[in-house]
Amino acid sequence: REGVRSACMRFRAELFDSSALSAILTSLEKISKEVLIIMDKTTIQFRISKESMSEENVFVETAVNGLFDNYRIESKNSNIIGVSAKAPILVAALRTGDRARQIIVKLHKKDNLPCLKFQIFTEENEIVQDVPVRLLNRKQIAETEEPNLPEPEVKIHMPKIKMLKNVINRMRSVSEDVLLSATSAGELSLQVAADLVSIKTFYKSLQSLDDGKDSKEEAPAAQCRMNIKKFAKILNTRIVNVSQYVLGCVVEGHAFVLYAELGQNLGHATFYIPILTM
Repeated sequence: REGVRSACMRFRAELFDSSALSAILTSLEKISKEVLIIMDKTTIQFRISKESMSEENVFVETAVNGLFDNYRIESKNSNIIGVSAKAPILVAALRTGDRARQIIVKLHKKDNLPCLKFQIFTEENEIVQDVPVRLLNRKQIAETEEPNLPEPEVKIHMPKIKMLKNVINRMRSVSEDVLLSATSAGELSLQVAADLVSIKTFYKSLQSLDDGKDSKEEAPAAQCRMNIKKFAKILNTRIVNVSQYVLGCVVEGHAFVLYAELGQNLGHATFYIPILTM
């Protein structure tokens, strides 16, 4: 039977949107070289999951039918398969298929080691790329799920990312951390300070998800301090740059969370940025 036979697991699919998958992986590659891929019958999750919130955690969820055709998956773990792979190797394998007319992805064994096999068919020939992976057991998959944080104090639509990136890039020359303040009345500010200089940028009239709290007097406010390089790294990911819907959530004492919708109803990405002591 064609497909993958590794530890009673089988996976085979035809990748029809390699550019979307490449955009996800190149974004994650900026944050971590290792990425976890969790697949089931209907969804695919890409995770960068750390043991604590002192590092960036990222979770991307996409619909299977947004990336694959002829998708087949089987496992003894409720038809869920999880693997860990090196993001740069996955990106390089996909780059080989830029002009492919068909890309088949399988889980299989090579030299008795698990791999994701990319069969790339062009008009001229067939190219095979084997990407080594580490299989995840049921416990490892459960331990790397998205963190369960309290409800954010403030949820606000972010300013245009291109403008925000320019502001943050200027601020990086002043300080290593940035103070973000936001209110449910649609106000957001970013501030950096050093011995001789201080910069503060204000944004107003941003849309808030907290309905009925438009007046400044009653609008909840929250703030957090972040490492400015880590914040800039997230803003520079391709996922955030092309998203038309980016939401910022301040969870005081835990994280600053960026939620970005992927285009064409493909799915969404959630970035957990660690915060510093105020």
